[in-house]
Amino acid sequence: MLNVLWVMAGLIACGDKGDEDTGTASEDTGVQEDTSTQSNEFVADETRYRFLNADGESSVSYSGQVYRHLLINDVKAYVGALDGRLLSEIVVPGDVTTDLMFYYQDIKDIDVAMVSHRFSTGELGVVQSYYGDISSGKNLFEKIAGSDTVTDHKDWQTEFRGWDSERVTSPESLVLLWTEALDAQAVNWTQLSTELPHVYVTPEGLDYAQLLQKFLLGAVAFSQGADDYLDDDVVGKGLLASHIPAEGKTYSALEHAWDEGFGYFGAAQDYVTWSDQELKDNAYLDRNEDGSVDLKTEVSWGHSRNAAKRDVGANAPTDLTKDAWGAFWQGRALLNQTVGAELTTEQMTELRGYRDQALLAWEMAIVATVVHYINDSLQDITNNADLSDLAKHWSELKGFALSMQFNPHSPLSDDAFEEFHTLVGDRPYRTEEYKDALVQARTLLGDIYEIDSTNLGDENGENGW
Repeated sequence: MLNVLWVMAGLIACGDKGDEDTGTASEDTGVQEDTSTQSNEFVADETRYRFLNADGESSVSYSGQVYRHLLINDVKAYVGALDGRLLSEIVVPGDVTTDLMFYYQDIKDIDVAMVSHRFSTGELGVVQSYYGDISSGKNLFEKIAGSDTVTDHKDWQTEFRGWDSERVTSPESLVLLWTEALDAQAVNWTQLSTELPHVYVTPEGLDYAQLLQKFLLGAVAFSQGADDYLDDDVVGKGLLASHIPAEGKTYSALEHAWDEGFGYFGAAQDYVTWSDQELKDNAYLDRNEDGSVDLKTEVSWGHSRNAAKRDVGANAPTDLTKDAWGAFWQGRALLNQTVGAELTTEQMTELRGYRDQALLAWEMAIVATVVHYINDSLQDITNNADLSDLAKHWSELKGFALSMQFNPHSPLSDDAFEEFHTLVGDRPYRTEEYKDALVQARTLLGDIYEIDSTNLGDENGENGW
């Protein structure tokens, strides 16, 4: 493991170590409400992502990021529900594509005040029953790598890599390729249902539910967090945004950018108080015991949960949850203490250090999850597992692995990224040669990210993550 992950003195541990996911606002400027008792003198609490301005108002704002996590969640929920829908309905060409374009694009121009989402909390209620309770005017494609180009460290319309198809020239085109392929399978489901376990699983071993969700977590959430809000290569954006609040704002643009990066990581506002086992077992916890889950503060989305899952499953101990939380919290505390004046050179250096630590922990959560699904795929091939199992595990591996190109601060070089995806390919194979290729791909990650060998696993994918 890279040494910087462990140089986190003074940060709070995330509890015991024990399927990956993993107020109303306009734009991405919804201030997170804080209903706790406030005193005249605010003292930051290291167990909560809660910061107030000089007037005692919350300065934390990332409703737009929660909204997009919800959209990604709902893409997977929609695809997962297709089997049941097709039991009684025959779809025509374009139906499924049109439905998914709602999340990718069309929802931005719809009044969502009373449009229900698909997030489920079992017997608990949700504070926000409708999309409009969280935010509005947003979609996924507007923030997918290559669409919001101002801060992109590459031209994703020409430099996107990882999927070998003439039709794929960008992240958006890959999402559309998978969507249209899923649409075609749904149209032909009457015939295919006798051969395939699910409408979203192909004979070649692709699981479109997993590919779409995991890739969107990378191409939207990780890309925006790493290459926009936490980056420092464009004046006035990310870490180079102004630290002086504009009139009428409770936060500076720099504080807001940091919050948006944290929001895309997906951690609940008291993430550090959850044990890793709690995070592994639950996407949400009703912390204030009011009988409902607040999607903005009581849910841990996407990669933030995977960090805990890998901590739980590690043989050589890791603490990715603490590493990520500590860096995000310390960076935000620095901004809370300095707001109102631009950062000094020393303060900016300190902030960049927290940024580097947060992104490395975040990327390690992704990489460790890729290793985990390489191991699951190896076991599936060895044990001749059902197509649905192999497709699920391989597609999680591939979907997450495509994310590794979106961090401009990644230790993974472009050449190593392409070598990895050449080995993994665009579908799984049930051969010894392919198992060898997966082991080589896993070894490549182990060497670059300095992963302890006991977390990598053996040639059959056992005894590791």
